[in-house]
Amino acid sequence: MHSSGFNGAIHTVIRKPRIERPCSTGKMVGALRLFTAILIINTIIIGCASVQRRPDRTQEDLFAARQADDAARAKETRQFMQQLLERVEREAQAPSTDTKVSKWRTLDVLVISGGGDWGAFGAGVLKGWGRVKGELARPKFDVVTGVSTGALIAPFAFLGDDESIERIVQLYRRPQNDWAVSRGKLFFLPNNPSFYSLPGLEREVRTALDRPMLERIAAQYGNGRGLVVNTTNIDLGENHAWNIVAEAKKALADNDPDRVHRILLASAGIPGIFPARDIGDYLYVDGAITGNIIYGQRARSLPDMWEERHPGEPMPPIRYWVIFNNQFRFPPQVTQERWPDIMGRATIMSTQTSTINSMRHLFALAEIAKLKHSGDVEVRVMSVPEEWVPPKPGTFVSEVMNNLADLGEKMGADPTSWRTTPP
Repeated sequence: MHSSGFNGAIHTVIRKPRIERPCSTGKMVGALRLFTAILIINTIIIGCASVQRRPDRTQEDLFAARQADDAARAKETRQFMQQLLERVEREAQAPSTDTKVSKWRTLDVLVISGGGDWGAFGAGVLKGWGRVKGELARPKFDVVTGVSTGALIAPFAFLGDDESIERIVQLYRRPQNDWAVSRGKLFFLPNNPSFYSLPGLEREVRTALDRPMLERIAAQYGNGRGLVVNTTNIDLGENHAWNIVAEAKKALADNDPDRVHRILLASAGIPGIFPARDIGDYLYVDGAITGNIIYGQRARSLPDMWEERHPGEPMPPIRYWVIFNNQFRFPPQVTQERWPDIMGRATIMSTQTSTINSMRHLFALAEIAKLKHSGDVEVRVMSVPEEWVPPKPGTFVSEVMNNLADLGEKMGADPTSWRTTPP
């Protein structure tokens, strides 16, 4: 969520008190009212304490579970990278002394960041990009990764046809009033799972990513294409990237297509603001907490694997396309000395800064691949311009989201909008 959205959520916690100066005869009445209010709130909190808790686990059990989870995900990653490499090999031309690699061998990786309702920008970029011709035309991506709002966009970008992309564009262009619903006047009580529930957003995600769409995603299983979204395992204290192609296949086999929706919504679940998602044995929240973009930084690199299997042979070109659903720097503002204002702006700045550092790391990896493997690795980034200002305040505001979608379409249709240097 952009800072304005976070601030909006935070500001609902606080109500400006009505300042009164009662006469001496009214002091007792005021004190009684305050005492009564405290009793009522205390009673509510005690009552809420009976809410069913998740079962406790010993520290030893949790450490063992984390080690097992690490091993399982490392195995999954190795298998995926192996399939990806085999895909590259199948599409590669016969070995040649010519170091020039033809365009059709290029490996295209799309990386979509978080950004809350600003995901309308990324959806618009994908649509506008479809009008580009030539070398920089929107490719059929070998790998698509997404985080938070980027996780909601990623499945449609992975399918890649105009109809699928139009579905996600329309979702962002038509925000509904019930996408985020406050849990009432006492939404701030500690036993509430979050400030807001998301009945409308959950409905829209299920409608847009319906069973036929999931079947199309599952059909890509085993061919080396990847669709990966990031979440944060709040129990084990680390990120968890999900292979959505494999998850779609499993969910359909188990007749539980909603499992994929839960994973995507978990990736977009801003802690405390939106609900966490219970998936299997663990609780998951916003992937942006542990990585607002994912690009294989924890996996063994494809250039290293290619060198091991094909020593001395030129590796296929790799292009990373990064859509940053945010600005590199927000417009400056006077921040009021109140905790919601400070916390809202500082939190989004923290995520923004870590994302920029991740992009710099990706650019550095590209340079290392060039030096170490003579690889042809490109990184291109597109973001919301720094001078852009929302036309209205608030979150999930139709005018703002349509403005961002229009901006994204315009920039996506213009190949010069891609940045090729580190931010």
